[in-house]
Amino acid sequence: MEKNPPKKHRARLYMLGTGINGFTENEILIHCGLSSARNYASELERKLNITLERIDEPNSDGIGTHYRYRFKTTQDVQKVINLINKCSEQGNYQTLDKALVNNILSLYPTK
Repeated sequence: MEKNPPKKHRARLYMLGTGINGFTENEILIHCGLSSARNYASELERKLNITLERIDEPNSDGIGTHYRYRFKTTQDVQKVINLINKCSEQGNYQTLDKALVNNILSLYPTK
């Protein structure tokens, strides 16, 4: 019997689905219903030996800034897809099908 995917899976899928617009930690919280999204981006960087682009954005209240993260290459995106599918198989929950993978990859320009 398949289990529901864990929070990390939902967060990673959301991060991939943002395409060239990228994501903030706060957006992960809102869209994935999590209480903390700190370190999700840096964990992927460490785990997969990739570097996300960081764009410094002002906060809506005008006080301080936050980072918007973006995947730099489709190769990096593919590494995250591979990680998601590997964890899904190990955890016995739904892997990403070919159509979804193609949709995700189409959100990123090939450089």
